[in-house]
Amino acid sequence: MSFVDPRFLNEESGASGDDHPHADVRNGEAFLNTIYNAVTASPNWANTVLVMSYDEWGGFFEHIPPTTAPDNNPGNALRGFRVPCVIVSPFARRDYVASTVFDHTSVLKMIESQWNLQPLTARDAAANNLRDALDLTQHNTPAPRFNVPAGPFGGPCAAAAPAELEWEPLLELARASGWKV
Repeated sequence: MSFVDPRFLNEESGASGDDHPHADVRNGEAFLNTIYNAVTASPNWANTVLVMSYDEWGGFFEHIPPTTAPDNNPGNALRGFRVPCVIVSPFARRDYVASTVFDHTSVLKMIESQWNLQPLTARDAAANNLRDALDLTQHNTPAPRFNVPAGPFGGPCAAAAPAELEWEPLLELARASGWKV
């Protein structure tokens, strides 16, 4: 198991290799493509599960409220907002979006189940197993290639004046969705 982080240097200038504000998101995409190409070209690719997961939700509007999860410290029982996660593997289901609720400890659950390890905490013991998003009966070893420019891109984000926000269309949408506003 390996963890790979992007280059966070120059984050304040917008030239880091991640997707955080003020970074140019193209640098983050180029980073992910570099990792993807290295893993899928590896001699170990046939037995690999690459999990690309973000560590936070980005601060944007989320229409699904966070749920709770067991935790050894009851004050930390909030699961948190949803984050993107992509599984790349010869065992990954093609054209599939999982509707099961997974969280970051679902990766631990997958590892623990694969090697018959005991859970580290109550949270990963109760987590849904990310392995359930795989189909171990298939083995699609050819991995597509993508034409992603290598970068680096960008520089500091230009400051912009806040735009006028028209609230009425958003309020109408919220009311139509059953929200009390």
